[in-house]
Amino acid sequence: MKLKKGVKITGIKPELVLAITVVNDEYTKYGKELVITSIMDGKHSRKSLHYTGCAIDTRTRYFTDLEKLAIADDIRKRLGHHFDVIVETNHMHIEFQPQHH
Repeated sequence: MKLKKGVKITGIKPELVLAITVVNDEYTKYGKELVITSIMDGKHSRKSLHYTGCAIDTRTRYFTDLEKLAIADDIRKRLGHHFDVIVETNHMHIEFQPQHH
């Protein structure tokens, strides 16, 4: 796993460390290195969870569309309902968003 140059990690929530570990495992299954492209940095929507240390973006350009969907599904299964996993055009967005049931 590596961080893209300029990625800021100060303020990351501990729950996100679990997500990073799971995402790294899933990327490794496909023989690819996890590259985190954004955490507490970058330009996101005003209410983005990146700004509270609850979201990461990961590089996906070396996966096919089907692989991206399969990886996202496996990540969702492993992390459970407190995390959202969204496959974007050029990256995967994973966020910790606790659901109070």
